[in-house]
This record gives sequence, structure tokens and C-alpha cells, in this order.
Amino acid sequence: MASASRENGGESEWILAKEGLKLLINNRGKEAEELFMKYPESLVMFSGYSFAVFMDALMSFEEEKLTKAISTLKEVEQRCSTRGWFKMVKNKMFGTTEEEPTLTETLETQIILADSQVCLAVLVFLQQDISGYLKAGWVLRKAWKLYHSTYTDILNLYNSEIGILNLPDPNLASRSSDNVVKNERTILSSDEEAFKTTSNGKTSDTPLNKKVIIRLMNAVTFGYGILQLGVSLLPPALLRLTSFLGLGGSRAHGLSCLMYSRLGVDMRAPLATLSLLWYHCIVRPYYALDGTNVRAGARVSEVLIHETREEFGDSALFLFFRGRLCRLNSDIPSALSAFQASVKNANQREIKLLSLHEVGWCYLIQLDFENSESKFSFLATWSRWSRPFYTYIACICKGSRNAFTDYPSLEEMVVSIRTSSKANQLDEFLTKRASCFPGRDDFATCSTRFWKLFVYEMLYLWNSLASCTKEDLLQIISDCNLESPAEEPMKGVSKLIQGACYLILGRSSEADTMLRECIQSRTELNQKGHPKDVHILAFAQYELASILVEAPETKEEGRKLLLQTVQIKDYDFEERLTVRVSSLLRH
Repeated sequence: MASASRENGGESEWILAKEGLKLLINNRGKEAEELFMKYPESLVMFSGYSFAVFMDALMSFEEEKLTKAISTLKEVEQRCSTRGWFKMVKNKMFGTTEEEPTLTETLETQIILADSQVCLAVLVFLQQDISGYLKAGWVLRKAWKLYHSTYTDILNLYNSEIGILNLPDPNLASRSSDNVVKNERTILSSDEEAFKTTSNGKTSDTPLNKKVIIRLMNAVTFGYGILQLGVSLLPPALLRLTSFLGLGGSRAHGLSCLMYSRLGVDMRAPLATLSLLWYHCIVRPYYALDGTNVRAGARVSEVLIHETREEFGDSALFLFFRGRLCRLNSDIPSALSAFQASVKNANQREIKLLSLHEVGWCYLIQLDFENSESKFSFLATWSRWSRPFYTYIACICKGSRNAFTDYPSLEEMVVSIRTSSKANQLDEFLTKRASCFPGRDDFATCSTRFWKLFVYEMLYLWNSLASCTKEDLLQIISDCNLESPAEEPMKGVSKLIQGACYLILGRSSEADTMLRECIQSRTELNQKGHPKDVHILAFAQYELASILVEAPETKEEGRKLLLQTVQIKDYDFEERLTVRVSSLLRH
């Protein structure tokens, strides 16, 4: 059977593996798989293949692909047990005379094993059962310890043989990372300078050279950075569990590691770039880590996309992130163009649907209810994993443009929304909202403003109001001026939305007024024993606190309001708001 060459510290293997992942990202998945499987005996190439299978499973979430990914990752673990440090232990324990592994093989194997464990833990976590959480937590603990020790070993090698490595500041992407890369590229293009060493300073039979050390540093910082970043984003309740398991997470350290990894020669470099785009374009605005400033991650994202345009300009995934960047910058027409190009270029069904989701969402941000309904109705038919969600959006868009012909047409959509295979947080949200829809007796008198409030609430909860134009924000504020209490599906939601819009427009005084009115109305309602829709109170308190903490004279009031918000339990998107509250309290 064919095997990839391992000359020069295995460089050809890593180059081939990187080419395979580049093919995958550039919409050529079949060619990527053929390249990976061309060298079945190579652990490096099989590791690259496992990344491809993992990404496919993560995108589709189909049972068959999940099973294949888990099986492949477990095979990676088994292969690692016959190489590197594991092979050395076996030789010592059983007195075999097999050739001792080189230091490079040992470090490579440890990185590959830790990578496979993290991917495996993610897939187990997504199965969403208690035993799965415990099993995944244990696997992550093993990966964390392996990453930490390997990272430390390679960093010590780097510092002693190349120079002190200052990982780049993620907020100064181009400047600081360029300094690191400039020095490394000098080494990578110069004659190889071999030396003999191990991580504990003892002589090894196989020499390492500076090129290999740099590549290994590029490799380990990817997984180590992902784990650091992922753990840092967990809500406080789960952080206690990770602390118990011995896991730690620094957002700044994780981002710095990924910024370093993306600039390297290792096969994980493009994956590190995708991970950074995911964080800056999706995680930061989704969790409102920067409040209403959804553009906080835009500058770094622009650098990332610009530097990869030549290599991945036609990639459906990169076009997707380009669209997300345009959305963050409130350039919705350009966002639509990028997402539509992603749909056109994508060979994978799930990427097409993901980009179509964004197309529909862009129309929603533009308050174009007709086109948004059309896209989400299509997704409700063709998506495998979010049909109730898409049906819900199509339903509230239809109501917002007064397009329901009769009550049975609404009833049919309500039944579809309530039909869900999993009882997760989103399903609970949809069920609660559907229960607020008008019954047969109230259907004919239900105003479009009633339905629009559902749309605006969604834009708010998904932190998308900040992407609306000033004109559309003013339109939303106007629509929230109710003519009668019956037009409000949930008490106080109109004031919450108005307060959020005023805050985005920089009109803090008016935002303060609206949010206080919202809190007062919800507090009075709760005192009467009506705890429904408690999320409105929690989010209103958070928004008001974000205003108050900015001024010295009201900072303490804002802090107390945040602490009160922490005490509220069991409401829609509690974990998401808890992350925001914790972030604001830290600052």
C-alpha cells in the first residue's frame, strides 16, 4: 500500500495533508477524500481525513455521518497507540526490540491524539444526554492534559533553540503576527540547522531542526487554542464542572494560539483561520460579548478574509464568513451577494442550507417579510434539523405582512412548530411562542403589529437589531408604539425592543426610560403571580445595567441590577444572557 514520504521530519506528509484540507475547504470534498485515502498507512494523512469526516458530521448532523466520524476518530486513537510515546512505553514494558520513536514522532502523535479526543468529545456532547456529558468531560480532561504537556514541551524547545515566542495579540492581528511570521519565514527558507535535544534537555538519537519545531508549534497551538477558547465561553454553571475536571480556559490565550497557528505551515492553519472567523463573526455577536457593538470583531475578520482571499476566495465556507462580516457592518446588500455566491459554489448540501438561512435572515434584518418568509418556508421543507424553527419564522413573517388567508392556515403551521423530535431550549422557546398566537376567535382581529413584535423579539434575542439601518430601527420603534394592550403578545416586550433600539442609536436617555418602564411592568406582573415570559425582565435589567455601569455615579446601581439578574432562573436563553452578564461583571 502507498504511504506518504517521511523525509525531512515528515514534511511531505504535512504538506499533502494541508493540500487535502485546502481541497475540502475549496468545495472539492471528493478530491480531498481521494488524496487522504491514497496513503492509508500514514497517520498524518489519516488524521487529516478524520478532520474532514468530523467537519462533514458537524455540518450535517446526520446519524450515519456522526457514526462514521466517531468510528474514524476512534481509529485515529488506536493508531496513535502504536506510535510515538505509546510505542516507547510498550517497548519498555514488554522488552520488545522495535525501533524507538523519534522525538518528532512522539510529539506529532500526542498532538494528533489530543486533536482526535477533542473532536470526539464535541460529537459526544452534541448527543445531549447526561452520560454523554460525563463521558465527553472525561475525554476532554485527557485531551487537556495531553495538550498542556505537549504545548509546554514544544514551547520550551522553541524558546531555547529559536528564541522567545511572543504569541500575537488577537486584537492586533496583522501587526504582531507579522513580526512572528517574518522571523519564522527566514528560518523556514534558510538551510536546515539540525541539533539533538529532547523536551527534558537530554540527547535524542534523531535530530530536530528549527523547521520541525516551528511546524510542531503551529500544530499544537491549534487544538490547544480551540480548547482554551471553548472552555472560556462556557456559562458559569458549566465552568464549575470544567474546574472540577481540571480544565482551564483563557479567551485571550486561546485567540492568541489560533492567530499563531493560522500563519503556520501545518495542515491545521486553514482550520485555525476558520475557527477565528467563527468566533469573531458568529460567537461574539451571538453572545453579545461586546454588547450592542456587533462590529467589535469586524476588523480582525477583515484581515483574516483579506489575507486568505487568493487561496480561498471561491470557498463556500469563506464566502459564508464574508457574508457574516458584511452583516456585522450592516452592509446587507453585500452580505446577500456573498451568501448567494456561497450557495452557488457549495457542493455540500448543508453549507447551501446554512447560507440560505443567512439569506433569509438578511431579509429579516431588512424587514422584508415577504422574501424572508419565502426563504424560511423553503428551509422548513428541506432542512433536516431546524424545521420547527424555520416554520416559526415563516409564520410570524406571514402574519407581519397580513398574508394569512384563514385560521386553518395558521393552525397548520402551529402544529408543525409544536412537532419536534428533541426537547431542547430552542424547541421550548418555539412552543411557548406558538402558545401566544391568536386562537380562532381572535384571529380575524389580530393586527400586523402583533406579529411584528415576534419578529422584532427574534432580531433582539439573536442580537441582530444592531445590523439594521437607522431608518429600520426607527420603524421598529414606531411599530412598538401600541394602540391597545391586545397588540402585545407578551407584557413588556415592546418596551424592551424600543429600549434596545434606542441604545443602538446612541440615545441612552430614551433607552433608560423605556427599559425602566419595561422592568416596572414586568415586576408588577410577577408580583401578581404571573411568571410567564420572565426573559423580558431579565434582558431588560441587563440592558439597563449596561447603560448604568458606564457612568461613575450609577455604576453601583448597574452592578446591583446585574447581580439581581443572576438570581432570575429558568427563562428563555438563560445561558446566553448569563454569559453576557458574567462578561459585563468582569469588566
